[in-house]
Amino acid sequence: MKNPRAWFLQGLFLFFALAILGRLFFWQVINYDEFVTAAANQHLTTVSIGADRGKILSFDLEVLVANQPSFLLFANLQQLKDSEKGKKDFGKLAKDIVDDLAPLLAEEKISDLKKPEKATTKEKKKILDSLKRSLTESLETENVVWVALAHKLTEKTKEKIEKLGLVGLGFEEQASRFYPNGSLAAQLLGFVGEDEDGNDRGYSGLEGFYDDQLRGRVGKLTEEVDAQGHPILAGLKSGAVPADGFDLVTTIDRTVQYTVERYLRAGMKKYSAKSGSAIVMDIKTGAILAVANVPSFDPSKWFSFENKDLRNGAISDVYEPGSTFKMITAAAALDSGAITTETVCPCTGPIKIAGYEIRTWNNQYHSGSTVSDILEHSDNVGASFMAEKVGKAKFIDYVKKFGFGKKTGVDLQGEETGLLKDPADWYPIDYVTSAFGQGISVTSLQMLTAASAIANGGKMMQPYLVQKIIGEKTIEHKPVEVGQIIKPKTASVMKELLFSAVENGEAKRLIPHGLRVAGKTGTAQIPIAGHYDPNKTVASFVGFGPVEKPKFAMIVRFNEPIPIYAAETSEPLFFDIARELYSYWGIAIH
Repeated sequence: MKNPRAWFLQGLFLFFALAILGRLFFWQVINYDEFVTAAANQHLTTVSIGADRGKILSFDLEVLVANQPSFLLFANLQQLKDSEKGKKDFGKLAKDIVDDLAPLLAEEKISDLKKPEKATTKEKKKILDSLKRSLTESLETENVVWVALAHKLTEKTKEKIEKLGLVGLGFEEQASRFYPNGSLAAQLLGFVGEDEDGNDRGYSGLEGFYDDQLRGRVGKLTEEVDAQGHPILAGLKSGAVPADGFDLVTTIDRTVQYTVERYLRAGMKKYSAKSGSAIVMDIKTGAILAVANVPSFDPSKWFSFENKDLRNGAISDVYEPGSTFKMITAAAALDSGAITTETVCPCTGPIKIAGYEIRTWNNQYHSGSTVSDILEHSDNVGASFMAEKVGKAKFIDYVKKFGFGKKTGVDLQGEETGLLKDPADWYPIDYVTSAFGQGISVTSLQMLTAASAIANGGKMMQPYLVQKIIGEKTIEHKPVEVGQIIKPKTASVMKELLFSAVENGEAKRLIPHGLRVAGKTGTAQIPIAGHYDPNKTVASFVGFGPVEKPKFAMIVRFNEPIPIYAAETSEPLFFDIARELYSYWGIAIH
C-alpha cells in the first residue's frame, strides 16, 4: 500500500497536469481565432495601395480634372519608443514632435482657407491648437505600430518636415485632385472629399454621379514585419493589384464654358444679383456645352466654402419660370388645335377666374391680340386664354410631355424635379396661372430642354455630359431621343413666333444687328410667406439661334437682380454671350 504522501503528490501532479491541459485547450481551441489574429497583427501588416482616380476631360481631350502627387505623413510609434529619446521619456519626445510639426501643418491648413490672406490671429491660433490636440492624440495611440498624422500634404510641406530630421516619421505618396483651370465649371465637375472610412469619394456634379467609375479599385499588400514594424525582405507577401479609375470625356467646350462664366460674373456685378446660372446645349444631341453658376468655389478648397456655393443652381435650384413658360402654353395650344395663329383673344382687360383676377404685368391690354401679339407683349391674360382653350387635362398632359415635374435624367448628381401638382389637385386657377409660369416650379435645365425641343423640330433630346468612359474598354454615349413632343409643323411656327417675340419685345433695341435669336423672357416674382414680393424676382431668358437653323439653346437666369425685369438683365446678357458664340462657331450674322 502506497504512502499517503505519495498519493497526495500524485494527485497534486495530476491536478497541475489537468490544469495545464485545460489552459492549453483554452488557448489553442477555444481562443484559437483570437490568438491567430493577434499573432498575425504582430508579424504581418496590411497596407492599402492607392489607385489613381480617373481624369475628367473636355470634348477635345483637354484636362479639366487630373491628379497630382501629395503625401501622407505617418509615425512609426515602435521606432519612436525604441529610440534613445523615446526610452528616456516618450511623453517629452511626443511633445517635441508635436511642437515641431504643428506650425508647419497649420501653415498648409491656413493656405487652404477661402481667403488665407484675411485669416485673423484668432483663426490661426484655433487651427494651430486643433492640430496640436490631434497630433498628441495620434502619438498617444496604444497597441499600434503605425499611425497617420496628416493627409494630402504638398511637396513643399513634405520638404520642410524632412528638414526637421525627426526620427520615426515617414511619408507615403497619395494622389489628390488637380484643377488646371482653377474654378472653371466647379459646380459642374463637383469635388472629392472623404467618406466615413477616410477614403476618397466624389461629391456633387460629375465627381459624384460617376464616383464608382472614377475611383478605381484600391489594392492591398500584406507582408511580414519585424518587431519594429520594418518589412522583412524575404518574408511572406500577398495582396490584390490596384486598378486605376476610368477617364471621362465630357461634352464641355472650355471656350464656351469660359465665355459664359466671364459674362455671368460681369452680369452678377452689374445687376447686383444674389446668384445666377447659365447653360448652353446642343439642340440636336442634348450635349451640354457649358454650365455656369455664380457665386462659384475653388474645388481644391471646397471645404472652405459654404454649402450654397457648392450647389449647381442650374439643376438644383427650383423657381417659378414666369413668362418663359408662355412658350410651352403657346406650343400646347397650337399643337392641340385649340387655336391657330389667326385666333384672336377677346379679352380687353383683366379677367376673373374662380374668384381671382388675372392682370397683365404692366396693366396694359391689347385688344384683338393673336398668339404672336400675346408672346410679344408677354400678355398674362392672353396666356390664360390659350390655356383655357386647351383645357385642363390636355394642358397638364402637354406640360408633362415637355418634361416638367420629373428629372431630365442628366448625368449629374444633385438634379431636382421641380414642382408639378398631381392633376387631381389642380384647381381652375392653377392651370390658368401656370400658363404664365406661376404656381409651377422648374429648374433651368428643364426649361432649356423644353425650349431645345421646340428648336429641334419638336423632338426632345435627353441632356448629357459624358460622351465616353475610357477604361479597359471604351464606352460611348449615344444621344437619347426622349420623344416627339410637338409636331414638326408646330415647332416651325413656334420658332417664328419666338423670333418675333425677341425682335418686337421689350429689349428689341438691345439686340446686336443680325443675331436672329428666338426666345422668351421671364420675370417671376418670388413667393414669400404666402404672397409675392413685388421687388424681388427671378429674371430669366431662354432662347436659341440662329432661328433658321438652330445650333444651340441657352438659358440665363438671375436671382433678385436690379433692375428686376428680365428684358433689362438676363436678355441683354444672353445677347452678349450669343454674339461671342456666333463668332466662335463661325455662324454668319445677317
